[in-house]
Amino acid sequence: MSAVEELTVVLEHDIDEQYQYQPGELLRGRIVVKTVRPTALRSITIRVVGEGTVSWKDVGDASICQAQETYIDASKMVLDTRQTQPLTLDPGLHQFPFEYQVPENLPSSYIGKYGNVTYTIRATVAGVKAADAAITSEPFLVLRRWPLPPSVEEPRVLEQEKRVWGACTFGKISARLTLEKQGGVPAEDVFMHAEIKNRSGRTITAMQASLIMVSVYHARNQTTSFRQVVSKKRDEFDVEYNQGRRWNYVRLPLPPYIPESHLDYCDIIEIDYIFQFRVEVSGGSELKMECPFLIGAHPQGPEVPKVSHAVNSQWTIRASGLPMLPGNNELQQQQQHADPHQDWGLVSGVPEMRGEKVVVNNPLFRQGSIMTKGVKVVPDELMENTRL
Repeated sequence: MSAVEELTVVLEHDIDEQYQYQPGELLRGRIVVKTVRPTALRSITIRVVGEGTVSWKDVGDASICQAQETYIDASKMVLDTRQTQPLTLDPGLHQFPFEYQVPENLPSSYIGKYGNVTYTIRATVAGVKAADAAITSEPFLVLRRWPLPPSVEEPRVLEQEKRVWGACTFGKISARLTLEKQGGVPAEDVFMHAEIKNRSGRTITAMQASLIMVSVYHARNQTTSFRQVVSKKRDEFDVEYNQGRRWNYVRLPLPPYIPESHLDYCDIIEIDYIFQFRVEVSGGSELKMECPFLIGAHPQGPEVPKVSHAVNSQWTIRASGLPMLPGNNELQQQQQHADPHQDWGLVSGVPEMRGEKVVVNNPLFRQGSIMTKGVKVVPDELMENTRL
């Protein structure tokens, strides 16, 4: 039985407790080792891996189209006693700090229908005894903040009119929608104003505004795409003949964990966003308007959006309940004599272990991420019927 009962990677962040980093940022953390009896360690190694993969089945010849890219594959010794005496640990919790400079040329984290870009940090412990070996890993997010052009602050107007047949005659359904801006920062709200008019014999049954992510995947000189709704505002209300529907200051929340437009530095996945407004009409007809929408940072450059972020306790549960322990004198001596210019290379792995109570919930990897609302004071959201 291994003396290492639990091995945990705890990441720290200066801004919040979510494991979210921008390219070029310093990733700090600590390896927490829990031992059940005295044991001697030879080494502790961390390995940072970032990679992108795409895979789908080609409809034409039923072959599998696949591609892969590696953005990071680097490792470094946090503890190395191979040339000295092993480090003896008493039973209990022991912490070993580390730092890693995230490279600048990284694409944002992304999970899609046919591909993904993921980042993990893996810790490996090797003891003098072969049984005292353990490995664990922790995912983290890289979100690049591509500066938006100043033009996104200008409003965008969409207008469309459609003739439909109903009640033995032709009539018209018209819609006019104004977006207050043409792009946004993840976790903020975009405000809309709309006027829908029904001068037809059919009934308008619903109106929906959506932000659609369009992902394009490349592999083996083949390309496929997928559209998915990442945020929507739906208004189900029957609008009869000679009636209308008005929206004022209606909010479309932008998800906090979505990559920026284009997904720079990734050659196998491209991302664009489309704003769509759709009016659904009885009988299966619809009126639909679309325009491009940009996701990135504020036009003046990367900065923290002015929104109130709630800390996701599920995402940080692994870091809770771990006391800060005083440094081990023998460990400090090891670190003082460590080579600060030691190269990052590959490290071999052993079977991964996690405590039974460990919960890993990456907000990028689960559905239904909470949309946080901005603190900007604006008039109340209004959806109301009107008479023409």
